Amino acid sequence: MLLAWHVSADQEEPWRRFLQELSDTPREEEYEASRRRLGISAECVWLVPKMGGEGMAVVYLEAEDPELALCGLAASEVPFDLWYSSGMRKLFGFELARSPWVAEGELLFAWLEASANGEQEPLRGS
Repeated sequence: MLLAWHVSADQEEPWRRFLQELSDTPREEEYEASRRRLGISAECVWLVPKMGGEGMAVVYLEAEDPELALCGLAASEVPFDLWYSSGMRKLFGFELARSPWVAEGELLFAWLEASANGEQEPLRGS
């Protein structure tokens, strides 16, 4: 699942600090346990800068069922998940799993280099 949303200039630094906290102990261990519990196997986050000091957040989630993972996060009572959801709500004013625009986009083009044995791996969702 690929998610994207607007990041204003005044949200960027607090968001960077929030994400940095995810890689600091003990949050890192809690984050990893949360993602395993939700069935998320990969999560990548980018900030794509735009003119005027603003940008777009782009998040890639890989899971067997990404929408179920986000719903699980929204329904979770685990302290870390509550902290994470609260932080996102404070920063951006929305709950990821409850946003009406959270959906898979349409893959229009992709390229993958062949593996060492010369076989092309299929892309998910294509």
